Amino acid sequence: MAQPYVSPKIRLDQIKPDFKRADIQFHDIDHSGASFEARVFLNNPKANEKTAKTPARGYAGSFHIFGHGGCWGDPGHCEVREQRAYDPRPGHPMTPGRKTLIATEAIRRVLKKGEKGEKGEITITVVPVVTAATEKCDTEHVLHFKRLSIVSYA
Repeated sequence: MAQPYVSPKIRLDQIKPDFKRADIQFHDIDHSGASFEARVFLNNPKANEKTAKTPARGYAGSFHIFGHGGCWGDPGHCEVREQRAYDPRPGHPMTPGRKTLIATEAIRRVLKKGEKGEKGEITITVVPVVTAATEKCDTEHVLHFKRLSIVSYA
């Protein structure tokens, strides 16, 4: 079973209550390994693969990563190299990605109820569920990203 990610508490006091949309963004995601579904739960740090995907359990939605299955090329083949800003060629296939999860209703529930914690604070738990892997993949530590952010729109 893959290891989940549990964020520290995140304050939501910068989000105005009349927002139209709220997103959870995951930045610089490594997609070099296994393919997986990332199930996102709010204020449920004990969530796992068997946790029901319901609002009562804090489910906010999921995103999918189509992994590359590990490096099958020569040494250095999968290393991402910097590219100049105006280089017209496509980026390296292993360039870290970004995912945006529309979590409007889930964030509203937290702000209205103060579910399982102080009102206006959340923890984000991401439960990776491996859907495909090769012998070159680590299936326990599949989720790697540099940061996450919550963005709201007026």
